Amino acid sequence: MLKGISKAGIIFITVLSSASFSGYSQTVSDSPAEIQVIPSVKRQNCPEIPNLEYKDFLYKQYSEDLQQYYKDLAQNKKTTMVFYSYTAKKDDTIFTISSRCNIPYDTIATLNEITAADVRLEGKLLILPAAPGVFVPDNGTVHLEKPLTSLEALIQKNYNDKLHESDYFCYIIDGRYFLHLPEDRLDQTTRAFFLDVKMKPPLDKYWLSSDYGYRPSPFSGQKQFHRGIDMAAPEGTKVYSCKSGTVAQVVKNDSVFGNYIVIKHVNGLSSIYAHLSKIEVKTGQTVTTGQEIGLVGMTGQVTGPHLHFEIRQNGQPTDPGAYIKR
Repeated sequence: MLKGISKAGIIFITVLSSASFSGYSQTVSDSPAEIQVIPSVKRQNCPEIPNLEYKDFLYKQYSEDLQQYYKDLAQNKKTTMVFYSYTAKKDDTIFTISSRCNIPYDTIATLNEITAADVRLEGKLLILPAAPGVFVPDNGTVHLEKPLTSLEALIQKNYNDKLHESDYFCYIIDGRYFLHLPEDRLDQTTRAFFLDVKMKPPLDKYWLSSDYGYRPSPFSGQKQFHRGIDMAAPEGTKVYSCKSGTVAQVVKNDSVFGNYIVIKHVNGLSSIYAHLSKIEVKTGQTVTTGQEIGLVGMTGQVTGPHLHFEIRQNGQPTDPGAYIKR
């Protein structure tokens, strides 16, 4: 097993920047005292691969470095990795980049704050390690690193016990502390969360009492724009998260929406669940598609029990019918 944090102290890894790029992974001795201390890795300083094609020199060099790392790993050699960068192009996905780089998508996702398989990557500067594995935000082994995404929160929670079983290299990347587990992949729960790209109706059974778009107000009779859909169902009917995400807001006793929940998803999407009789999640909680989050109610401004459901794209309301089957 690779070692980088010893009981005697903290050891940081030798990392090659663009100013000192030598094009290969460096094998270090078994003595931690001989590992060079480097304060941080910044993606802007990593050699940037223009194209993921073998005719590209840096891509070829990356492939050779990765091959060497795999060989060293098989021989149980402690080897520092080389970092490269790459700006994702229009048709790139986490899977196409993973395939071209010959490293698991788990590796790319955990190092680049990619929260789901359907996140758009175009224009994003990715850091590509010439090594496989999972990068776990440090949970206090060296430095307590606060998760920035719902995926990071799951990874940190699910790998908590494992981080204390062995010693691992610690990398400071863009100022954040990560422990590198070279032989690991995402666990089953986290993998399911990451690959979850579908959207589920928030109610199993309902009657569409009011559609998205202009309608006469049920209170004033005047024409007004309805930013979501009203899904009529008996009070107490279970309400489910339409998609994996993080609970951004939990509000109670709003004059219009009553008790409601806002869940933040990937790609600028968010969903709103209003008029609830009961809320079963809290702000900051990670939820999965189909997870029960509350119950249908009559709180706020209503004429009967129903769920007011909205989908917003970058804060702007959009027709939920484009995302879920009615």
